[in-house]
Amino acid sequence: MPINVLIVSEDTSVAARIAELILSDTYAVTACAPGALPANQPDLFVIALPNLQSPEEQVIESLRSDDATAALPIVIVSKLPMIALQSVPYASDWTIGIVEEPVQRQVLLDTMRFLLNPDS
Repeated sequence: MPINVLIVSEDTSVAARIAELILSDTYAVTACAPGALPANQPDLFVIALPNLQSPEEQVIESLRSDDATAALPIVIVSKLPMIALQSVPYASDWTIGIVEEPVQRQVLLDTMRFLLNPDS
């Protein structure tokens, strides 16, 4: 059974580019805008974060503040400087990984695998 991955981005071209990097035989990938999250939670979120204080960051904060979703793994994909990303409160959460743009496919896949199986 494939692992459900949800890509969250207001920019549909960014979401499509990230989706192409994710293996389709292992992962079932869907995408949505920050304001259109589905009722069913995925196994993993990939959130394209263009800026801090963006709708995408609000999704991360909302997920982390809700007990039902607080432990869901999130990969943040961003062009922001790593120092800025590491300064946000949720960055030290063990269920969050950060992948820098331009995204390297293997780095993204390795980060996803680690977040889904932290003990392996």
